[in-house]
Amino acid sequence: MQRITRVPTFLAAALVLAACGESATGPDAGALSAAEAQTLAAGFGAQDASVLGGFGTPTFSASSAEAGPSLAVTVTDQFTRTRTCPEGGSVTVQGTRTHTYDRDARSASFQFTATRTENACAWTGPGGATITVNGNPNTQLTASHTVTNGVPGIGTATKKGSFTWTRTNGTNSQSGTCTVDLTQTWDPATHTYTLKGTFCNQTIDLTRTWTES
Repeated sequence: MQRITRVPTFLAAALVLAACGESATGPDAGALSAAEAQTLAAGFGAQDASVLGGFGTPTFSASSAEAGPSLAVTVTDQFTRTRTCPEGGSVTVQGTRTHTYDRDARSASFQFTATRTENACAWTGPGGATITVNGNPNTQLTASHTVTNGVPGIGTATKKGSFTWTRTNGTNSQSGTCTVDLTQTWDPATHTYTLKGTFCNQTIDLTRTWTES
């Protein structure tokens, strides 16, 4: 029996990857340092993974030997989920996912769209300062992936938008705005991830490969 699985958590992996491979520099009054941007990128990715991971990784049977009528189904879910941030505040992810699958055709598709909004979401930066984030107004998450005749295609995920931040260290306080514009692809045929774009003025251009577990 052949089974097809879709795994939406690749979207969150994009932001985890964004935290890799950048050099750290000292902060200035008008921008987050590379190390601070890495902390937020990894933290945001973990939050998104928590939201997406809650959907599980459903499978459907593509075996023609199974009894019963042809199964061609489209399921659409709407959701709102909130996560608490490490030093207070919260982040809310609200959106829609659509999963279409056809057992006889051994095909499926997955689309995900969501809005991520930070609400005084506070983190401890690598230098000990508190970084508090609010949506400006928010960032948009998307993902799509298809399987055709049992063969997984190239998947894509994006995260685009902006947020405001305030860095507080004792009596000193600075603030600014970060823009996020990331696009990720994953290719099951070559086992390759790519991630390109910007996160808080940090240029991201990464390629990673994986092996079957």
